[in-house]
Amino acid sequence: MKIAICDDVLSHRDTLRPFVVEFFRDKEISTEISDYSSGGEILGSEENFDIVFLDIELGDMSGIEIAEKLKEKNANCIIIVVTSYTDYLDAAMDLHVIRFLKKPVEQKRVFSALEKALQEMNENLIMFSTKDNQIIRVKSRDIIYVEANLKAVTVCTHKKTYTVRESLKKIKTMLTASIFAVPHNSFIVNMNYISNFKREELTVETPTEEVKIQISNRKKPEFKRRFLEFIGEGE
Repeated sequence: MKIAICDDVLSHRDTLRPFVVEFFRDKEISTEISDYSSGGEILGSEENFDIVFLDIELGDMSGIEIAEKLKEKNANCIIIVVTSYTDYLDAAMDLHVIRFLKKPVEQKRVFSALEKALQEMNENLIMFSTKDNQIIRVKSRDIIYVEANLKAVTVCTHKKTYTVRESLKKIKTMLTASIFAVPHNSFIVNMNYISNFKREELTVETPTEEVKIQISNRKKPEFKRRFLEFIGEGE
C-alpha cells in the first residue's frame, strides 16, 4: 500500500504518520509512506499512491488543484483532506474526496477515514468494453489477472473471462491499487490470488483452474520486492 502525506507543516505530518502506521500494522497490511511538504514535491513524484492525506492550503498551490492533478494521473487515488478550513468543501466533494479531517487530527477519525478508504478500494468499479460491444463493470478486487497476447487482451475475474477492447497499457492506468503487480509485460496480476511463487514462475488460482505465469528476467527484482512487501515480509 502506497500512502502519501502532503502538508507544509512538519509537526502536522509527524502527528498524522504514527496513526497511519498503527492502523495498517493492526491490519497486517504492508505500507510505504512518503512525506511531502509542497504540491510541487508530490506532483513531481513518479509514484502512484493508493491514499493521499492532503492539506487543503499549501504554500505553492491549493489542495484542490493538487487533488485534480493527482486524479488525472491516477483516477483511483483516494484523497483524504486534512484542513482547518471548510471553504473548499464543495470543490473537494466534486473530486470524490472521501473524508475531511480537521486539524489537529484525532486517531479515531484517522482510523475511520482509512477504514472507508479500504472499503472504497475493494469496491472500486472498473469499466471495460468487450469485443462483442458490451460494457462491463467489475470490482477491482475481483480481477484475478489480465493477459495480452497477439490476438487479444483478456480480463479474468471470479465469474468470467472477458475479451476486451482496451490495451494492456490502458488497463495498467486503471489498476493502480497496490494489490496489482506486473510479472511480465504481457500480464497484470492481483497478488491476492497468487498461490505459489518461484523465481521463474508464479501460479494464480481461478475458480476453474491454476494458471502458471512466467516472470520475466527484467521484472524479477521489482516483482519479488513488491510481492514480499505485499505478504509482509519485505524490509
